[in-house]
Amino acid sequence: MTKSGLAKVALWVAVVVVVFLMPQLLSGNQYWLTVLCLLAINTLMVSSLRSVTLINEISLGQVGFAVIAAYTHATLMMKVGISFWPSLLISGLFSALVALLLAYPFLKVKGIYFSILTLLTAETFRLVAYYWTSITGGSLGLTGVPGPGKQNIPFVGEVDFDRPNNYYYIAVGVVLVALLILYYAERAYISFQWRAIKDDNTLAGAIGINVIGYKMVNFVLAAFMAGISGALFASFQHNLSPDTTSRFSVTMSIYLLVYMVVGGKNYFIGPLVGTTVLTLLAENTRSMQQYQPMITGAIAILVMIFMPM
Repeated sequence: MTKSGLAKVALWVAVVVVVFLMPQLLSGNQYWLTVLCLLAINTLMVSSLRSVTLINEISLGQVGFAVIAAYTHATLMMKVGISFWPSLLISGLFSALVALLLAYPFLKVKGIYFSILTLLTAETFRLVAYYWTSITGGSLGLTGVPGPGKQNIPFVGEVDFDRPNNYYYIAVGVVLVALLILYYAERAYISFQWRAIKDDNTLAGAIGINVIGYKMVNFVLAAFMAGISGALFASFQHNLSPDTTSRFSVTMSIYLLVYMVVGGKNYFIGPLVGTTVLTLLAENTRSMQQYQPMITGAIAILVMIFMPM
């Protein structure tokens, strides 16, 4: 391995070590650990959105797959009695299944039509949750969503993962594994097909690439990751709300897009950079809360003008 390669590995190892030491570095500060948990969950959401850009599409429906998984996760734990880890995986897979059923008709359209279609679908899923009172609690929301609870960890003992300083490790750990999967998928053989489709959809089909098939794989994988983030959020917050001010609203879809643009959609680390910068900015300008959307919008405009990605 070259010196530059070793330097990159050392840098990433250092970053991972610092990330896992954050509860100690913050002296168990519950507020900032809560912020960091949400930051990790949002990073996975933005990464799932960026993944779709590899086939030259922009999905505004990632929150829709998150809401499906969030309520599935809550239902499986609260009413079926399935424990946290199996429920987390099943919820992500259920979002992927819904994406698979929608993928073919959705991916027959392109560009702005695809974006609008995914946005309207996400809003439809939110409205279903809003009006399906018997399952989701409707406008009153769903409370008491269980977390991972107390678990015995070898050499550590019993740990209550419902506390933010402990749930942080679950959120960060799951997100890191998910990001590694996306990273290797982006560098695997299938990514060459995605990039060919992105460069020229028609030419890719002309040389024998199954355009719709590879697009469907990408779309389903992104939905799975969005679903995992939604399930993580459900167990972290312990409550879910489908109203227009929740994280499953159209506004959240726009924010996810802004996070990606600010971080740079052409870079794998872009979602982490954009989400971190804008989350920390929002937390440090709470006294100007009414102006935060304008500040975020101004930053996105400046990035697009001076650092087009």
